[in-house]
Amino acid sequence: MELTDQDPLALKKAQDLESSGEDLAENSSRYGSFSSLQSTDLIEHQNVGLHNEVPQGRHLGVFSTIILFVSRIIGSGIFAAPSSIYVGCGGNTAVFLAVYCCAAIMAFAGLYLFLEFGSLIPRSGGKKNFLEAAYTRPVRMMSVSFTTYTVLMGIAVSNAIVFGKYVLYGSGFDEDFVDSSMACNYIGAVLVIFIALIHGYSVKIGVKVQNLLGGLKLVFALIISLSGIYAVAFYGKQDGNPKTPILNLSSLSKSHSTITISSLTTAFIQAFFCFAGWDSVHSVTSEIKNPGRTLKIAGPLSLGFCLFCYLSLNVAYLKVFTYEEFKAAGPLAGSILFTRLLGENIGRKLITFGIALSAGSNLFVVVYSTSRMNQECFKEGFLPFSKIMASNKPWGAPLFSSLLCAAFTTFWLLLLPSAGGAYSYLVALEGYANQLVILLVAVGLFIYRRKNIDEVAAIRASSIGVWALIVLSVYLLVGPFIGDQQEASVRHLPPYPIAALFLIAVCIFFWFLNFVALPKLAGYELKRRVHIMDDGLLTIDWCKEYAL
Repeated sequence: MELTDQDPLALKKAQDLESSGEDLAENSSRYGSFSSLQSTDLIEHQNVGLHNEVPQGRHLGVFSTIILFVSRIIGSGIFAAPSSIYVGCGGNTAVFLAVYCCAAIMAFAGLYLFLEFGSLIPRSGGKKNFLEAAYTRPVRMMSVSFTTYTVLMGIAVSNAIVFGKYVLYGSGFDEDFVDSSMACNYIGAVLVIFIALIHGYSVKIGVKVQNLLGGLKLVFALIISLSGIYAVAFYGKQDGNPKTPILNLSSLSKSHSTITISSLTTAFIQAFFCFAGWDSVHSVTSEIKNPGRTLKIAGPLSLGFCLFCYLSLNVAYLKVFTYEEFKAAGPLAGSILFTRLLGENIGRKLITFGIALSAGSNLFVVVYSTSRMNQECFKEGFLPFSKIMASNKPWGAPLFSSLLCAAFTTFWLLLLPSAGGAYSYLVALEGYANQLVILLVAVGLFIYRRKNIDEVAAIRASSIGVWALIVLSVYLLVGPFIGDQQEASVRHLPPYPIAALFLIAVCIFFWFLNFVALPKLAGYELKRRVHIMDDGLLTIDWCKEYAL
């Protein structure tokens, strides 16, 4: 380890590591690949201290963390996904509600899974850190593969599409134009780029705008949650609605189409997607004040609030729509619902723009958390241009990591067709890959507990809940391959499970090629060189050391 005596903080840190007698390989397995500085590492000195904290410091309190949770969970899913979920359940109301309840229970189990891991490893990085701590063999395979996949799929496409659709619909364009035009994709792309620039310019301004939109979303979510009560109590009773809505006791268990294992699995994945977000806040743990206490309060409170809103809104869907209407509504189900409940002026315009606000607020949080995950990944030095992409230059915020999220999002928005099942395809693709990660994290928790018997977590997940999450994850990963694959694809793209597994295989191949095959063939060994940037941020370069 090469250090100069010009920096006493950096020297003391290195001495502490060396004198502690701590097994650094074990430290790496516990806290992720980056946090361990080995005695063989070269440290490039730049007259700054050695930091594990992020330069921007801990600035997120309980309210800001609740905003992160709620803004991330309540996005486009509850407005755009229920139609396809209901169709996937064969139009069976009992199965539809059971799927949502099961997804909620699994979301709470997953939340506490991540809360336990987060209390054990309280650093930004979330899933990346958890997987690295649990899976240490083959060497660096999990780190490199997951890092590569996270960067490639660090996108915010689904909510960008819904934002564009609802802006167009609220502006007065008819449903056919909204469904078929690429304009919604372009609008979403512009917003994502704008958000990336805000987060990349100033951490403080980005969080303030995020909190403002998140606060408005809380009020909006509370208002829409009352729609179910209103629909049950008043809708259709005054004008003698001639249509028979879905929600009636005589047809509670009636199916309108065949339920297949594949369609039901897709419905589960999409319902789980509606609760997605409970696992994303850990990507910014290093920016949360007193993360153990804050996450313990904010997590369950946020997820419980979202569950209340979701159940209420789903009751409204079933009370207002017939099966054919709900099926035809697609991603515009939320806007059509409120148009019927509140009329053309209030329902279509005000509520539609409110839903667009919800999707936009979600985009702010997704870009924020994705940029932090990208930054954590690039700090490891596995990918090209890592030093630049991990930098907080020029304005003290992760500009380049934010813009990368915007670039990949724009690419997908231009690639996906505007009509058909593009939205559902992306939701299922993201959800399928995320389910695999959740499965690995759940199994990894038991591995971690066995490795560190003496370590007691401040927040402990229920083992029964974790096992239930494992069983459900296995089912959701296998289910799409049973039955007709046509419903799992869209136009020129392969079925979503095939696409997700292909991307994961590419990432594993990237690790094998760069960290196993090429070093053996060329006769060199990769050594880490720790680089300390001007603001105290640590990054790693991988240097080739050839045998003499």
